[in-house]
Amino acid sequence: MKNNEFITQWVIDTIKKKYADDIALVISHTTLNINESEPCVSYFVPITYRGNELARTFILDGKGFDIWGIPWERLKKFADLEEYNLTVLADSEILYAKNEEWAKRFETLKSNQQRNLADEKKIRECALRSYAQAKQLYTEMLFSEGSDIRMTAGYVLDYLARAVAFCNHTYFKKSQTAQLEEMQQLNNTKIPEGFSELYLSVIKENNETKQKEKCHEAVLTVRKYLEKIYPNNAFKENNYQDLADWYAELSYTWLRLRHYAKEGDFVRVYMWGIFLQNELNGVCEDFCLDKAELMKYYDCNNLDVFINHANELEKQIRREITAGGGIIREYNSKEDFLNENA
Repeated sequence: MKNNEFITQWVIDTIKKKYADDIALVISHTTLNINESEPCVSYFVPITYRGNELARTFILDGKGFDIWGIPWERLKKFADLEEYNLTVLADSEILYAKNEEWAKRFETLKSNQQRNLADEKKIRECALRSYAQAKQLYTEMLFSEGSDIRMTAGYVLDYLARAVAFCNHTYFKKSQTAQLEEMQQLNNTKIPEGFSELYLSVIKENNETKQKEKCHEAVLTVRKYLEKIYPNNAFKENNYQDLADWYAELSYTWLRLRHYAKEGDFVRVYMWGIFLQNELNGVCEDFCLDKAELMKYYDCNNLDVFINHANELEKQIRREITAGGGIIREYNSKEDFLNENA
């Protein structure tokens, strides 16, 4: 009997003997194994706290085994495309089930995962989230040293590739280890032009500065790809009253900018400007609006240009609210306020 078969049988026998009421399923997931053709216990699904006691990490005959428990709550996150390695659920098979009810529950989660992968709105959300993670990792890489540069560069590529995969309604069966090969095998796939070459060039690059530069190019390449696939009006289901309320809160920041600009206080204009730019970045992404460039126009020697552009952005936000049906709660007098809020 092979070691994989021996361990799998030991786990099932142990469950039947000691954890019959504590563990629902034993699952095989092999796409990350060196030999993925041999079914082997990978994880189990506990239904009581005691069931977690079965977890084991050990080495047998030179090969490491990691038998771990995944609760139903976390399995649902795999189904909802919120976990890192979706393959853990998607490419798994049941080796043991306490009863048919638990087996059906597991298969339902797998079906839900496939349905989410087919959902355009869900996929867009996942793709943009992966891209945002890649950007964050790239920022961290800029301040990294030694081995951390190459490690982080690899994860920048990983999350950029995940964004591309999501756009194609899929995931990577082998996590980050065979992404280029898997992308090339996708049906009707659309990979960003030049991305595969950039991916390889980052891995092959020995110069740290050049590696950072190539990662930057890869980030920009995927950004343009996403902007083309998901134009600003895609999947627009916004509550414009939320935008109106946001504006009512932030309107005082526009007043601050005008006030300090009039006084010539370029430091306060700058610092309140970056605050408003950050807010605009968030709301433009949430409401699929064009990028609101504000700080681009800052010039400490010519605050009028900056304020004029800030005022124009404010008008654009107000127009967007009105067009979307939002209501800006503003009053021309104390009497008007009291009349409405009596």
